[in-house]
Amino acid sequence: MKEMKLVPLVLIVFLFVRHGTFASFTPVDNYLIACGSSKNVTFQGRVFVPDSEHSSLVLKIDNSSIASSNSSVPSPIYQSARVFLGISSYKFGIEQKGRHWLRLYFYALPKSGQSLKSALMSVVTDNFVLLNNFAFNSYNGSYMSKEYAINVTSNTLTLTFIPLNNSIAFINAIEVVSIPDEVLPDQALSLNPTAPFSGLSELALETVYRLNMGGPLLTAQNDTLGRTWENDVKYLHVNSSAVNVSVNPANIKYLTSVTPETAPNLVYASAEMMGNANVPAVNFNITWVFTVDRNFTYFVRVHFCDIASKSLNTLVFNLFINDDTALPSLDLSSITNDLSVPYYKDFVSNSSVDSDTLTVSVGPDTMADTTNATINGLEIMKISNKFRSLDGRFSVESLLPSSTSKNINIRIMVGSIVGAVAAVVVIVLCCCFLVARKSKTTQQRQHPWLPLPLYGNSQTMTKIVSMIDGGNSGTDDDGEDAATSAVFSQLVNPRGR
Repeated sequence: MKEMKLVPLVLIVFLFVRHGTFASFTPVDNYLIACGSSKNVTFQGRVFVPDSEHSSLVLKIDNSSIASSNSSVPSPIYQSARVFLGISSYKFGIEQKGRHWLRLYFYALPKSGQSLKSALMSVVTDNFVLLNNFAFNSYNGSYMSKEYAINVTSNTLTLTFIPLNNSIAFINAIEVVSIPDEVLPDQALSLNPTAPFSGLSELALETVYRLNMGGPLLTAQNDTLGRTWENDVKYLHVNSSAVNVSVNPANIKYLTSVTPETAPNLVYASAEMMGNANVPAVNFNITWVFTVDRNFTYFVRVHFCDIASKSLNTLVFNLFINDDTALPSLDLSSITNDLSVPYYKDFVSNSSVDSDTLTVSVGPDTMADTTNATINGLEIMKISNKFRSLDGRFSVESLLPSSTSKNINIRIMVGSIVGAVAAVVVIVLCCCFLVARKSKTTQQRQHPWLPLPLYGNSQTMTKIVSMIDGGNSGTDDDGEDAATSAVFSQLVNPRGR
């Protein structure tokens, strides 16, 4: 009986490891905030709590109001908004330092009694600028969501909204959620020139594209980290260049270096492959084109999983980012030693030369037996610049008057301290000088005789002798006193000499 119970247990453990049925990630910090709402809101299977009822949240408001509308909204999270007429902030208590998702949701609620469409604002954290001079009325869509990866190194995270030009700022919902340390790296491979790029953990990232190649839209209900993965078709340079393939997600075999937090198995279970496999032209590539800001560099993560091959070492292809060869002669099975095993690679790249686009391509390798190429998922994230900004060339200090005032106050305080210390030093030196002078005067009074000159007689000594010899008109004591007084009069008041 013991042996019969042991066999199923071994099978369960084997299937657990083979198919990657990992436990769902539970974030330590998990703020889901429905701004301006009077009740809890369920969105993508998660419950958002009103900002006025969250016990671990400090809200500093300068003349705010609440906007709501009975009109239809894109999703429940956009039913209400908090509107700011002055600089206002949310302060989140942080229990686990490190990377956090910071997600912002905006929707200019119609018929809400507020002119949200005309909002002009900047949004910053303690150290990074997220949005600068953002004009919502120039935004093409009716609603907008932004996702950032911020490395929090203190016990709090402050998110500040700054209305500009007598306008307003507003926000519908906020997420602040912990990310496992291993999900986003500190180092990636920089292209053109090829070299390691270190220090990513000290920078802020903004998700601009996250694609599920050949698969459907995935939301927080399909992703343990609450990410959204969109389909890739609208970014294909030539639609007919790719065909999608898919397998049962249970076939995906996660290894220790790749987990569902890296990407869901639904991402690795679908892929785009060459639409005309085994074509004779070796320059045939599948290319995706993305609009980006040329003033920034980008973190690019490419996800692979060979779900199409029937045997090992048959699928060999190249990866290109812009005009740079990122991965030459990539044989996934030689890296993973199996099929249907996820693999990813991280890069840092700029936009295309003299262009506001970034391209990613896969194409066949000339030495491969099979002329084909594949890709399963793609993430492109903007990297904060030297101003610690993800939008423009202004720092947090230049956008927040309070930060500027604080810096000025610090400089004034430091200057005052230095001045006070200098004054004390001067006073001490003066006291020392006066004490030394007084001591010297006392010594002179105790020893009235002057030392003899080293060479010959001086005029002073001649006058002293003359006075003493010729001044004996009274007693000896009186003459001595008169002579001494004359000597000291000459020494103390030299103008008569």
